[in-house]
Amino acid sequence: DALAPQIATLFLNRTVAQHDTLMKKYMRDAGFTVRFQMTPFQEEALRASLGENVGLIKSIGQQYLSSVETHVWQCVQSGYDLSTLSQNLKKSFGVSKRRAEFIARDQSAKAHAVIEKARRQELGITEAIWQHSHGGKEPRKSHVAADGRKFEIAKGCLIDGKRILPGEEINCRCVSKSVLPF
Repeated sequence: DALAPQIATLFLNRTVAQHDTLMKKYMRDAGFTVRFQMTPFQEEALRASLGENVGLIKSIGQQYLSSVETHVWQCVQSGYDLSTLSQNLKKSFGVSKRRAEFIARDQSAKAHAVIEKARRQELGITEAIWQHSHGGKEPRKSHVAADGRKFEIAKGCLIDGKRILPGEEINCRCVSKSVLPF
């Protein structure tokens, strides 16, 4: 109980830092200099989705989901340290190493999607281009087909009859790149 808040904080900070570094590079390549900090809007968006995402984890008892949420939140705040998150999930909840790694990767992708959407909204970026990760043994055909498709960030990309953002669906490793309005 005492260690969980520290671990979750470490994970979130590293995740955000990694995302910021990549986004800064893209912005710098486009001729912009942007200083990134997690704003109250981004933090609120992340917190709102975190509970919902953790609720999707079926292999851990319902009574432990708030604890999982704490682990994931700390992970995102510390820069997406997936190794530490998966170790803590395994240790705290007795799930297999493979299951803990899957949960850590999945929850990290979902957190990343929320932060990226909020950040883009604050910057006035309204469109992005879906990029399939080309990872995984059995890629979703619909996600492969969406590779290169432009979509409105506020709505999400229309895939399989629903609007989603990269990383939102379970085990989705897809990403997107911003379309700058000039």
